[in-house]
Amino acid sequence: MIIIAGATGYIGKYLSVELTKKGVEVLALGRNPKPAEFLRSQGVPFMEFDLLNDADYDKLPTKNVEAIVNLAVALPEHELPLETFFDVNMMGNYKLLEFARKNGINRFIMASSHKVYWDITRPEPITENDLPCFIGPHSPYIISKIAAENFLQWYGKDYGMDTIVLRLTGVHGFGALMAFLESDGSYTRTAIEVFIEQALKGEPIEVWGDTSIKRDHIYIKDVLGAIEAAVAAPKGTKGIYNCATGVAHSQLEDAEAVARTFATDKGVSKIVLRPDKPSLRRGYTYSVEKLKRDMNWTPKYADLDVMFADYRKEWEARQYKSHHFIKPEDRPVSFG
Repeated sequence: MIIIAGATGYIGKYLSVELTKKGVEVLALGRNPKPAEFLRSQGVPFMEFDLLNDADYDKLPTKNVEAIVNLAVALPEHELPLETFFDVNMMGNYKLLEFARKNGINRFIMASSHKVYWDITRPEPITENDLPCFIGPHSPYIISKIAAENFLQWYGKDYGMDTIVLRLTGVHGFGALMAFLESDGSYTRTAIEVFIEQALKGEPIEVWGDTSIKRDHIYIKDVLGAIEAAVAAPKGTKGIYNCATGVAHSQLEDAEAVARTFATDKGVSKIVLRPDKPSLRRGYTYSVEKLKRDMNWTPKYADLDVMFADYRKEWEARQYKSHHFIKPEDRPVSFG
């Protein structure tokens, strides 16, 4: 069995369903009732669970558990109180890690974030040996994730557990809503979401700012593959791993690929450059050689045309839905 904490979140929802489809025994943990309904409808066993509630741990199975995957997270985009980052990202992770240790569950995988590299701006690929930063616009979040990473490394060293940290870059994925939900109920759309909307309506796609800036992002299916590889990695595998593609693309390249892939009978959208508009702050590329070497993993969707072709197929299937409450009139036109 694989226990997945944070299963009602973005990545957890996909992972729980896809593993279940493959015949893997899964127990999904979470608190959000809407995604829970979806998971149950897909045949995924679900348990309501609060990482900070000690009583909930007494309900968890302890026999025949192959690994725990912790995807539960308090995100900076959600405008949460400062203490929430430390409660969820640090203490919640610690409690789950201690549960694993006490019950002989040796493999523990945690999703961390590439935001720990926030102040590194060099063009060469960023490796796991680069020191994390403690500053930037997401400082409380960054500090809480670094603390959680250190807990895993401590347990790996002192207790001999196979503790694996996956530092995820930005993740592209399909669904009914990709945007960041704000505390006031509104949402901020991603650039990819805007590009897709414009392409589906046959409108020009606007690309803002400096088009020379490139970022190394990853498709949701490659993330799932990396987590599966971490679960199946040889005994003794542990440490911190970048989870990206090793290939960076500009927003102009993203827009051109979206225009090709999401073209309709209205034609292929033209690309309009707007250098006068706000630009991305920084570019980045990550080395994934360590993940490839230790876990025999390779990204399958690093090519933009390959990624967006699959993206469109999954979007048209509409299996995965956003379960945030957004008024129908406020939903993006392409995801109605």
